[in-house]
Amino acid sequence: CMLCRRVEADPDLCGRKLEKLGIFAHLFCLFFANGLYQQGCKDGVRLEDIRHTIKRAAKKNCCVCGRSGATITCQGTDCDRSFHLPCAVEGECVTRFLCPYSSFCPEHCPEQLVE
Repeated sequence: CMLCRRVEADPDLCGRKLEKLGIFAHLFCLFFANGLYQQGCKDGVRLEDIRHTIKRAAKKNCCVCGRSGATITCQGTDCDRSFHLPCAVEGECVTRFLCPYSSFCPEHCPEQLVE
């Protein structure tokens, strides 16, 4: 996957692997990548948007594994921590698998009130 940079990843976490003109990406990696899903047209995510996201992510390091290519940024106010989708579980980040797809670092995780 060009977004999470994993050859093998848990399909329950990352979704099935898709291919378009030689670019491979997991379905959920596309959904969670910063702004990518929201830019998609009715025929799917545009290839040029995927390429732009890959280039932009090359400048961001994952706060969990430390490697470059982190496509997901915490949605917490003024937080710039980024991570790869497979690293989210290991780093105790929270990912919401419903539209709008959003992710949070451990410091900005939403908390559910228990009554």
